[in-house]
Amino acid sequence: MPKLSEMLNDLLVSAYNNILRIEEEFLQKGIGRGLSIREMHMIEYIGNSGKNGRTLSETADFMKVARPSVTISARKLEGKGFLSKNACEQDGRVTRATLTREGRKVYLHHMRWHTLMVRELENGLDEGEKNILIHAIEKLNSFFESNIEATT
Repeated sequence: MPKLSEMLNDLLVSAYNNILRIEEEFLQKGIGRGLSIREMHMIEYIGNSGKNGRTLSETADFMKVARPSVTISARKLEGKGFLSKNACEQDGRVTRATLTREGRKVYLHHMRWHTLMVRELENGLDEGEKNILIHAIEKLNSFFESNIEATT
């Protein structure tokens, strides 16, 4: 039997590649046609905020990219009809982004897929197994975050 480290590596690489393939197919053929993966993640982050949207600064911080990059992406998404940019009522210097009806459709479709994925993962696990899975993914995510910070 292969070592645990080899099995984990193979599973992680396979899961990563499958997620990429599914997202790319969704963005090439589905209702998200014409979106990049980064744009889809921006739509997802803004969609998670509800009707108030997000400021472009909040979005840049979350995505760990420069503010001008988010401004350019927001402009492209606005041109594609997925996003609306508005001056903040409290501070006109701040721009808030909200999803249009088309943006909301893409967001909801994408989130349904996430829901199915999570349900399939947790299906049949008892509480102890769920806690172990959460702990393992938290450790993996901490590793990713520490490596992102080390490279920026």
